[in-house]
Amino acid sequence: MDEDLHREILEDHGRRPRHKHELPEAELIGEHRSEFTGNESKLFLKLATAGTVAEASFLGQGSALSLASGSLIASYAPGKTTKDLLKLSRLVNRVMLEGVDENLPGEMVVYHTIRRFPERHDCALLAWRALEDALGEA
Repeated sequence: MDEDLHREILEDHGRRPRHKHELPEAELIGEHRSEFTGNESKLFLKLATAGTVAEASFLGQGSALSLASGSLIASYAPGKTTKDLLKLSRLVNRVMLEGVDENLPGEMVVYHTIRRFPERHDCALLAWRALEDALGEA
C-alpha cells in the first residue's frame, strides 16, 4: 500500500471534486445525512441501457473526505451496471468496517488506508450510503 499516493488521491478529489453538480435528468437519486457529523451527500445516476450508468454526479456538504468519496464514486460509476456499483459498495463497506483485505478497483484502493482511522469512517462512507439509497438498498 502506498499511503502517500492514497493521500494524494484523496486530497486531489477533496480539493477539486469531479462531477460535483446536480444531474437533473438522473433516474436514480440517493442521499444520506450523517447523524454524527451533519455532513450530507446526494448522488445522481443517469442510466443508459440495461441498468448501465451513463452519467453520475454528486452534491455534498462536509469534510474534504466526504467530498472526495462522492467524487470517486461519480468518476467511477459511468459504464458500470447498478449491480456492479452495489457489489462495490458492499465490498468497500466490508473493507472499511470489517477489515476485509480484498482488491478494490482503481483509485478505490484509498479505502484500504482510510480503514485504519475509525474516526473517519463516517465521512468516508457518506457517499456510499447515498449510493445505496439511490439503488434502493438503504
